[in-house]
Amino acid sequence: MLIKNKATDPDAGINGQVRYSLANFNHLFRITSNGSIYTSVKLNREKKDYYELIVEATDGAVDARRTTLTLGIKVLDIDDNSPVFTNASYTVSIPENMPLGTVFLRLEAKDVDLGSNITFGIRTQEARQFFSLNKFTGELSLLKSLDFESFAGTDATFTFLVEAFDMGGTMPPGLATVTVRIRFTMQYAFMDQVLFEL
Repeated sequence: MLIKNKATDPDAGINGQVRYSLANFNHLFRITSNGSIYTSVKLNREKKDYYELIVEATDGAVDARRTTLTLGIKVLDIDDNSPVFTNASYTVSIPENMPLGTVFLRLEAKDVDLGSNITFGIRTQEARQFFSLNKFTGELSLLKSLDFESFAGTDATFTFLVEAFDMGGTMPPGLATVTVRIRFTMQYAFMDQVLFEL
């Protein structure tokens, strides 16, 4: 029950009986014969966080008299949303000789719950030895050198999962896929020129 209303009528008998009704938002709220108001469906604060209900009280007379009351209903927030990355998947290309510590991607995620505090992490264990993800900024950087020749076949890619948490929340983390393509870098071997005399 959200609230209980009470209207009185000094008339005797059926003329003094009061009936309650809602003039708006009947699909979301209901009112009982004693003036108690309940929600009919689950409310979503992220869609609408405030309602003004118009309650009407009518007496039982043939020429019914009525009065109205406006009630403000504020919907409070609960943690019912997981963070969502701005992209479900990210693809980035980096050279195999990129310096360690270089930031090559910045991840972003949003949580529509109030007061959310998002942190990031790498979910795939194997990827943690090659990449570092700043838990606060979402910046992804290179932790260990990637050698193009070490990948099987011609498709030198590394795909892994990242996650976004609401630190104070209870919902599961949001997930996204990151694919890192390693570009081959031509390496030249220089030999000193040696002159021979015969």
